[in-house]
Amino acid sequence: MSDNRPRPPDRKFALVAPFAIGLAAVVVLVVLLLKPTPGAKAPPAPEPPPVAETAPPLVAAAPAASAPLGRAELIAGAQAAAAAYAAGQPAESRGLAGRTFLVRLAFGCGGPLVDPGATQAYYQRDAAAGTVRLVARPAVLTDLPLIRAAPLPPKTEAVEGFWLPRPWLTAEGCPKRRPVAPPATPTPVEAPSLGLVVFHDEESPRAARRGDRPYEVVIKSPTSDGGAATNFVLVIEGRLTGFADGAAVHCWSESAEHRPICLFGAALDRVAFEDDKGATLAQWPT
Repeated sequence: MSDNRPRPPDRKFALVAPFAIGLAAVVVLVVLLLKPTPGAKAPPAPEPPPVAETAPPLVAAAPAASAPLGRAELIAGAQAAAAAYAAGQPAESRGLAGRTFLVRLAFGCGGPLVDPGATQAYYQRDAAAGTVRLVARPAVLTDLPLIRAAPLPPKTEAVEGFWLPRPWLTAEGCPKRRPVAPPATPTPVEAPSLGLVVFHDEESPRAARRGDRPYEVVIKSPTSDGGAATNFVLVIEGRLTGFADGAAVHCWSESAEHRPICLFGAALDRVAFEDDKGATLAQWPT
């Protein structure tokens, strides 16, 4: 016959139950400690390690020497100055003052001249003697309205210079000749409007002023048959000294309808003649 009396509780369960409850309490406590508090800020990110600074060089690199200004650069500077003058604004040309320049002006492109008139540079041929005479005549510009209105260096007594012919043509060499039918009413050749001028003060040596002493030389005819070369080149080399106000160039015009005349203040270092192949025929260091 079965025994229906209740059994006493299992001793093993009685021993394990308190341990399991304690372990669960520990887990809950750890979770609560690791959970972030609402509104708490995250810890700041670690700062990156400092970057070592490179020490500056003890000696600065020397700037590259500027190449001499050529015909194209002088024309561009004069065009900017003329535009500013026509608009009533000061010319921003102080960056050009002190720069060296070297221009080559082709002349004799139409052949020798028997009567040069007021031509600045020309050549004449002596067929019997087999020689060629090269001439370059600086213009005396002391009484030019632009010179009278411009701020000149102190004690300026005379102003001489050379015009740059055809200032609309930036390329060196002779212009291309085109066959054009003459108009019914020919117009006069445009007056010079761009030049390089030298200021002579009362203390400068008189020999430095060319006045009525042109640069000229007589050489043997460069062609074997006694004819003349196609053209020659007048070389002008020097430095832009500018005017008394520091501007390298000044412009002036008679009215708003006249093209401005612009002049660069300069000091000449060398004047020379070259043939059309670049060989020096004569030179005058100044």
